[in-house]
Amino acid sequence: MEKWLEIRKGGDFREIGRKLGIDPLIARVIRNRGVNSLEEMQRYLHGTLDDLDSPLGASTGKTEGNGALSGVLHMAEILHEKISSGRKIRVIGDYDIDGVCATYILVHTLEAFGAEVDYAIPHRIIDGYGINIHLVEQAVKDGIDTILTCDNGISAIEQVRLAKECGITVLITDHHEPQYEDRDGERIYLLPEADEIIDPKKPGCSYPNKDLCGAAVAWKLLYVYEALEKDNWQTSTPLQPLSQCPQTLETLPFASFATVGDVMDLCGENRILVKTGLQMLPACKNPGMRELISACGLMGSTLNAYHIGFVLGPCINASGRLDTALLSERLLLTKDREEAGKLAEKLTALNEERKDLTEQGRVQALALAEKQEKDSVLVLYLPGVHESIAGIVAGKVRESTNKPCIILTDAGDGEGGQPSPNLKGSGRSIEEYSMFEELQKCKDLLEKFGGHPMAAGMTLKKENLDAFRRRLNEASSLTEDDLSGKVRIDARLPLAYLSESLIKELKVLEPCGKGNEKPLFAESNLDLLSVRRMGKAGNFLKFKVRKEGSPILDAVYFGQADELLSALREKGGREQLSLLMHGLPNSLTLTVSYVPEINEYNGNRSIQLIIRNYR
Repeated sequence: MEKWLEIRKGGDFREIGRKLGIDPLIARVIRNRGVNSLEEMQRYLHGTLDDLDSPLGASTGKTEGNGALSGVLHMAEILHEKISSGRKIRVIGDYDIDGVCATYILVHTLEAFGAEVDYAIPHRIIDGYGINIHLVEQAVKDGIDTILTCDNGISAIEQVRLAKECGITVLITDHHEPQYEDRDGERIYLLPEADEIIDPKKPGCSYPNKDLCGAAVAWKLLYVYEALEKDNWQTSTPLQPLSQCPQTLETLPFASFATVGDVMDLCGENRILVKTGLQMLPACKNPGMRELISACGLMGSTLNAYHIGFVLGPCINASGRLDTALLSERLLLTKDREEAGKLAEKLTALNEERKDLTEQGRVQALALAEKQEKDSVLVLYLPGVHESIAGIVAGKVRESTNKPCIILTDAGDGEGGQPSPNLKGSGRSIEEYSMFEELQKCKDLLEKFGGHPMAAGMTLKKENLDAFRRRLNEASSLTEDDLSGKVRIDARLPLAYLSESLIKELKVLEPCGKGNEKPLFAESNLDLLSVRRMGKAGNFLKFKVRKEGSPILDAVYFGQADELLSALREKGGREQLSLLMHGLPNSLTLTVSYVPEINEYNGNRSIQLIIRNYR
């Protein structure tokens, strides 16, 4: 059962609001997001690119000081030497939105700097995640001097070793957790022997933002490169400001796009990156991005994080799931508008196909989850589910059950066209359970794995499936309280307090997403005046509601309509529900959590509530 928790962070919100020129309610929401001091709140509200964390840290010249993105200066210098001497550089990215954007940022910008550069994107089914032996061997055949990874590489120990043995320089930019071993109570990190590694999670890296996505890490590297280039590689003066680095600024929207698409926390400098990038995105000159925005019906719209996370981003991801991520990469790199238009149409069609497959997988997974209801960690084997959507399906199951979930499926063909002995899977977790840490405890059962606390991917032999499921659950310390869904409410907000001006002012909290969720309010015992089904399938509900002292408002529920109507029937009986559905006086009430918004229809504006949860 869901637990409703009102966030109660202390503070004189009236005084904070007065000093910042905002409504006290908004001051409370900002405080609820873990933003403490007035200085931090000013950065939250008004932060600019000048407020981003410096990749060189607290340095007075061009050296890495405390708080630097460790290795960034050395890697920029290596790239400068390679470009100056005309060496062949190959960028090896990944097949998701972060890897595609990171590859674009590196290839596009390095070309502008005069590099002889190309790229490779691993195929999800054929190659698997990140740099692999096949890609290293191909780089050797192609006479590549330097491999530059993005959004992958931190766990590629054997692959990097082979590349080095073949005389290739290897530069790794990544943001994933490095693997480790516990030896005599000491954690020993296992890092590839690359020429340089940039990863905010690398041991010893003091960069304050550990939640950079892979594209943002690549973007930071190229900022340092361009700033040094403009100073003719003199290292005795402070780093050039971003405003003086046009190539870096040009690709900022793509670092922003990937930050949202890879579900990074939208706080601190990530918030500034995304906020600035969203402002720049509509005017972006990239033909592919413009055609994708058009194909999704968003040209001329004010873009927000929702559009990236749930409309545009899934189209970029769809090619890597159901075809090849090279389609998305070509979309971003093409300079031909006609080609971009065709690619954008292809990606939107693939995304529609992906939606259908996801829904089929969700239904199958939830049916199997019911049979494993005693497990606190769900490990579900679905042989018919396409491995490319395993992570999405795992996320859907986690949303429905509030349990960590791993979806495993057959890995396709093995050697000689024979069925593979392996399963491949993807997991999504909850805040109380670090999936990457827990996988470390049973890595002897895995062929390979990697990821974050909240998400991971893995490969294992079929014969280890039962042991894997058993070990994860035996090691789990999740309690019943951990597994109960939590609705975190920013404030109990009477409907009478709502106004168009307040709802408009709430927009200062955007961009909203992970780590900076939309403000959620609650009101108890709303009188229900009427209800009707909406949508083509009648699968959502629109109420007329009222609370004493407030006007009548619309309230829309996009969840499971039948479940809510059934709950109302159970509460008040069939007669009262019938009265409600006919718009007649009745005794039914509803306690809700909600997001307020302004609804515009046929030139009319009105306040409406988006119901998130109900009691």
